Amino acid sequence: MTTKITTDELAGDLFGLNIMGLRSIITLWLNPARFFEAADSADWLDRYTPSVRLWLSLIAVSSLLQVFWIGSQSPLVAAYTNGFENAGLILGPDMTYQQLGEEAAVLIFAVFPIVQLATFLLILPLFRLWGRPTTFSLRVRYGFAMMIPSASMMLIILPGMSLMDPGWVTYFGMVIGLVAFLVDTQTLYRGGRPGRTPTGRLVRSVSIAAIALTLNTMMHALTQIAGIIAISIKYGLTTA
Repeated sequence: MTTKITTDELAGDLFGLNIMGLRSIITLWLNPARFFEAADSADWLDRYTPSVRLWLSLIAVSSLLQVFWIGSQSPLVAAYTNGFENAGLILGPDMTYQQLGEEAAVLIFAVFPIVQLATFLLILPLFRLWGRPTTFSLRVRYGFAMMIPSASMMLIILPGMSLMDPGWVTYFGMVIGLVAFLVDTQTLYRGGRPGRTPTGRLVRSVSIAAIALTLNTMMHALTQIAGIIAISIKYGLTTA
């Protein structure tokens, strides 16, 4: 007997997102407390997609959309290209700064989600700021739940980078970080409820979101530096 496969299952095959995943994202935007309450259940009440899996699915979709902001003519690639050129690197035969910029952008944005996942899995749950007893695994669930609304919003914001002047890429990154911090804070305040009083909940929400922002900023900076060094070593580049 053939099982009827719907477009919902196909969407799950392609992106890891299906109707349950979309419902989970919508719930985290409209009523995050429900999602956080479900995180306390072993099976997520059989109603929501686990937060780590949902975050990874959003990252996968984001990777598919990177063609808009890391294409050969994108401002991001231009920024890396200008960086290599301004460093005065001596290029080998048949090499161009454009080539280096494109390769650096692809490498950095391919590695960053892996570094990001490992860091959030290992470090973010170490901070016990939830105002109640939590296990390491539950803090993992909470931490990734906090970041899902901001991650879903990036799917809309990041393609806008393709219309930007290369000189504004750094400032755009700072704005993205601030927006993500604010969204993460309100998600925790409304849903995670890490504190009994409104003031305590706000302080803890800001603290956890600030830790996530700091980790993200450090990871992005280190990944960029490592990527640029890796490209330079690969081609044996030196400054003039």
